[in-house]
Amino acid sequence: MSEPPRRSQRPRWYLELAGLVGGYVAFGAARAAVDRGDPTATDNALLIQRAERSMRIAVGGWMNELAARHDVVVYATGYFYRLCLLAVPAVLAWLYVASPADYRRWRTVLVVVTLVDLLLVWLFPVSPPRFAQPGIVDYIAGADILGGAAASVPRPGVNLLAAMPSMHVAWTTWCAAAAWSVLRRPCRQVAVLVWIFPALTALVVLATGNHYVLDVVAGVVLVAVTAVILPHHRGE
Repeated sequence: MSEPPRRSQRPRWYLELAGLVGGYVAFGAARAAVDRGDPTATDNALLIQRAERSMRIAVGGWMNELAARHDVVVYATGYFYRLCLLAVPAVLAWLYVASPADYRRWRTVLVVVTLVDLLLVWLFPVSPPRFAQPGIVDYIAGADILGGAAASVPRPGVNLLAAMPSMHVAWTTWCAAAAWSVLRRPCRQVAVLVWIFPALTALVVLATGNHYVLDVVAGVVLVAVTAVILPHHRGE
């Protein structure tokens, strides 16, 4: 009788690819379906703005104003924002090849984080600063960076009122945590550099007017709590 496959063996790539691509498409459709619209999203955005002012962490306004003055910063942050999530499938593919056991764990963390986001967006829809905060310049749309103008126009099938939590920050934090889990074993000194990626993402989403500071915090906390709660099985 043959032995059952060990967890360290790679799952079938075509099943993983189909599941992840199908899941992402379903996620987009579900996120649009839970869009509760205004005035709820704007009311919640104003609540966040008041909270940040009371905590003296309302830095998004001056960051956006400073960034919008310089074309180099506008295009650098705009392209970063539009392209940074390509790192998610890249990290998944790398984990699949380099460390199947870590792939299984971090794939599951990614799925759970994404599902929890749907619940949070439904419970607490938030209009982003570029829509709800006076003085914020949506310069990605203004410069039409990689289709940024069309992406900022409300349309069926897209939820633009889902700033809490920041999934750009959550997903890039996931990338860093997954890479750290593998790289820290052979080379901890180099592995620490992966955390620059979500840190840059946090600065970019604030400067571009896409998120509040509390959205950024929520994205990091979502990944951290999920990674801690889910059981961790090394390749048995």
